[in-house]
Amino acid sequence: MPTVRKTVMFLGGSLANGGSLIMICAVLATKEWVSAVITCKGSANHTGNVTLEYGLFEGKGEHIFCPNVGGLIQSFKVLESLEHFGPSKSLHITVITCLCLGLLGSICSFGITLYNSFSNPYETYLGPLGVYVCSSVSAIFPFFSMVLFVVNTEVYHLSVKMAQNKIDSPLVTLSNAKNSIGYSYYLMIPAFFCNLFVIIIINVYQHASYTQKKAQQRPVEDAPKDVMMY
Repeated sequence: MPTVRKTVMFLGGSLANGGSLIMICAVLATKEWVSAVITCKGSANHTGNVTLEYGLFEGKGEHIFCPNVGGLIQSFKVLESLEHFGPSKSLHITVITCLCLGLLGSICSFGITLYNSFSNPYETYLGPLGVYVCSSVSAIFPFFSMVLFVVNTEVYHLSVKMAQNKIDSPLVTLSNAKNSIGYSYYLMIPAFFCNLFVIIIINVYQHASYTQKKAQQRPVEDAPKDVMMY
């Protein structure tokens, strides 16, 4: 049976992994990634704006106040809106893939830490080594997603391209998107620190176990001389 210290530390790690798992699922499922206001210009330099809100898979338009164009943008699929914009679509798919890998890492790390909470640790991939690998995957890949999504939004003008696809009018020019990042994006930050916490707490457990084992295996010459006489 595992010691109380081991049970508590691995159980704490599994709870942190569970929190990371829930947050990454929320990140993938929700639409509140970006709210964008895009400037549009029509004939005679008349200006207006388009408002979009979207997540990784779906989005919706609020209102169109552009010259020669008006009304509402219906709900749309993000990847379909990027059909003719190769670099942006590739980056967006990469963001989704990285998050799915992070989700898989959280699931594996959660299972390993929970299993080790009620059993003796393995020296194989089912022990601390597996926790390190899976938690690292769950931390690193969502971090990559955060960076790539910002690059896609700000450098490749993701919001403008989706608005262009929905309006599709030669009389309107779109530019200068003002992007407000939503809470779904920021959920990846606590998910990252949850995995970092798991790595730290398992490392602390390993160090404490190693120190205790070394203390129990001290050589005989370290014993007091009066004890050695007997």
